[in-house]
Amino acid sequence: MNVRGLMMPYCPQCFVEYVEGTAHCEDCGADLVPGSPPEAPAPLEISDAKDMKLVAVRIFSGATAQMDADLARNILRSQGVPCVLSGETSAEMLPVLDVPLLVRQEDAQKAARVLEEYLDTDATAGTEEQAPSEED
Repeated sequence: MNVRGLMMPYCPQCFVEYVEGTAHCEDCGADLVPGSPPEAPAPLEISDAKDMKLVAVRIFSGATAQMDADLARNILRSQGVPCVLSGETSAEMLPVLDVPLLVRQEDAQKAARVLEEYLDTDATAGTEEQAPSEED
């Protein structure tokens, strides 16, 4: 909710709030809906489990690796897939180049499908048609 008490639109997929007047999510391209995002379900903690096999479902790299990994973690958690970012339970102070997103081995296929659906769609597909042609 903004400072004037008005409801801002949010992305129903990423649960990110946007300023009034924005129509589409900058991350996934989804149409924004009015109001505040719903309360996210409490995350299922897997970081303390001792006998659980964790696998990297995706590794994020580059300057936005941490931000991209946080977004992916939030998406998986919103879909009920327990996950953890490698190192998020430690007090790492140094910047990292690669950020692995870990899930339980039995959730790996579902997590990969969810991330593909949300992150690997071409949000710019509709904008390419509007580019001026060389003939104009």
